[in-house]
Amino acid sequence: MEAKGMSKIAFGFAVVLALVLGFVFKVDDVAKAYTVNATGDAQINVQINNKTIVDITPQAMDWGANDPGTIVKQYTEPTNGLTLTQIQIENMGSTDITYIWANVTQPTTNPFGTGNLNNYDPGNWIQLKPSDNPNVNMSFVDRVEFNSSVDYIYLNKAPNWVSFGKIRDAYNEYFWNINATVTTDPQAYCNGSIGTDADLVIGRTPHNTTWTGTIDLVNGDVAWNNIVSTGDPNWGIVDGIKVGNNTYCVAVYWDCSYMRVYRWNADAPGAASCTAFGTDGLTLNGGTPIYPGGSLIADVELHIPYGVPDGTLPTGTLTVVASAV
Repeated sequence: MEAKGMSKIAFGFAVVLALVLGFVFKVDDVAKAYTVNATGDAQINVQINNKTIVDITPQAMDWGANDPGTIVKQYTEPTNGLTLTQIQIENMGSTDITYIWANVTQPTTNPFGTGNLNNYDPGNWIQLKPSDNPNVNMSFVDRVEFNSSVDYIYLNKAPNWVSFGKIRDAYNEYFWNINATVTTDPQAYCNGSIGTDADLVIGRTPHNTTWTGTIDLVNGDVAWNNIVSTGDPNWGIVDGIKVGNNTYCVAVYWDCSYMRVYRWNADAPGAASCTAFGTDGLTLNGGTPIYPGGSLIADVELHIPYGVPDGTLPTGTLTVVASAV
């Protein structure tokens, strides 16, 4: 009986050993099946065309429902539902991108006090900053502000004021007026031409639901800035002015009826005369080249002002412009 049991064990061991050895030999045969005896090369030649391509991702931003007078720091990318706080600007072409700046859509008339939601444009509320530059504040791309359609009985305006209003930055509102003395052409109050003398006066302390702010634009805490010529008869400029903690260039339309407060738009009126930020200061990359395949990341916020009717606004647009010059 013992001999019979031992034979079964021996037989089983032999079968397993045969299987293992067979597997080893099989693998070894495969490894030796392809022996390299020679190689040959083929040369690949290609030429890339000179092409400037810039891509902004995401291509849609849903800021959701928010209260007037708020700063919204994140948005939703509607296709995938991702929550983001930045945009990525990528060089997808073949040329070095030397300058990158931005532009936004704006309302064409003063929307405040009209009660018409369609008169507003959320592009006018966009602020940006390069994410890798801690020395730059979040600032409006290019914000338009109009002469007020209503009087503020508490606002002490300069003696020769011709227009006034607010620079609206979410929950902070900075009062301004333009003080002008016209000695020649009555159609050129604010273009800085010879014979005109116009100044943009801005209160330094903001008005909001808690603080009155600077409402005395004569004797209060104000910045008094002369409007000078841009060479364009339609526009004058203030070359660098403080609005809160931010510095902007301000282009003023010739009849003083509205102005554009900008930081990141190198196409804005008077941009060539804006030296407040130094060379290439109106560009997001500051003149540092973005090479093919490289990108720039910008932080983005929506600064919703007070005085906006409830409902869904028209779609605004943020445009990124690239130059390979």
